[in-house]
Amino acid sequence: MSEFKLTNEIIELSSSNIWDAAKLEWELDEIYEADEPGRCLCGHFPIIETCILKNKVNGNPVTVGNCCVKKFIGLPSDKIFQAIKRVRKDNEKSLNAEAIEHAFNKCWINDWEKDFYLDVMRKKKLTVRQLQKKIQINEKLARNMK
Repeated sequence: MSEFKLTNEIIELSSSNIWDAAKLEWELDEIYEADEPGRCLCGHFPIIETCILKNKVNGNPVTVGNCCVKKFIGLPSDKIFQAIKRVRKDNEKSLNAEAIEHAFNKCWINDWEKDFYLDVMRKKKLTVRQLQKKIQINEKLARNMK
């Protein structure tokens, strides 16, 4: 993996020419597990956990691997992938705050669902209805992450 190549590519697509400022221009737009392996902006192949970043200043999109997002840009994509994998294995498990926030920002869940989930995600004992709603939200996120 070439840190130099990634930073140059990100700076090229950014408004700023300084790395520390350029990386702050980017936000996590979309994350998904690719059906076919792709290539990261740094040159790494294969990547399955794919992230699409969007520049908040100029609107440029870029596709990078999850590891580069975590290591160089510091966005929480790795935590979101971990949470989705956890609920795909057991839909009664809890997502984390990063996954809930991402789902809310993408309009996959509404205000009420976000507040509900953040309230119940650490509780051990849920009512039948609470568990049903939690599972419904888990399944909604798992579907949208494909």
